Amino acid sequence: MKARVQSRRPTRRELQAEARRRQLIDTGLALFSEKGWENTTIRDLAKSAGVAQGLIYHYFESKEALLMAVVERHGFLPEVCRVLGPAYDRPASEVLLEVAQALHRLLREKAPLVRIFVREAHTGRELVKGWNELLRHGAKHLSQYLAARVSAGELRPHNTEVSARMLLHTVAMFQLSGAPAKYLPELVDTLLNGIKGPREAKDA
Repeated sequence: MKARVQSRRPTRRELQAEARRRQLIDTGLALFSEKGWENTTIRDLAKSAGVAQGLIYHYFESKEALLMAVVERHGFLPEVCRVLGPAYDRPASEVLLEVAQALHRLLREKAPLVRIFVREAHTGRELVKGWNELLRHGAKHLSQYLAARVSAGELRPHNTEVSARMLLHTVAMFQLSGAPAKYLPELVDTLLNGIKGPREAKDA
């Protein structure tokens, strides 16, 4: 008979340490988004968090390590994949606007991290990797959905990854530039007019 392995409960000190680490990560998110990573000093981070500068180095070996911890904690790849991977049997005429609106809301909710990606992605290889992975996975899921609608005859044969990236990037630019969500129906209509199948184009 196998002995039951009991999981050890974290100590109060460990819980406090984890809470402090999360606080520093959230402080990093706010300041890196507002001032930029290069313009934010360890002193700025310590002052905003209300801790000694040395404490930050106790949790993170460098400011870059803190930046990567921010990306890891506040990343939203699973949410992007869920938004951009709708049920394949639903028509694009119904789904694409829902997808665009859901993505627009998600990017608004994650605006601080998106600003960090946009401002800092060109400066660090790991950050570039994270941003590219987000775009690649999002485009892959939406492209597979569009390919299913091509097979169903709703959409004409075309490079579905290009269409997926067109929608994804444009919605992202709408959010970054402050364009209101009221423009999304026209964006989706324009995209659909270019990829509709012959029957759908004739009926429009």
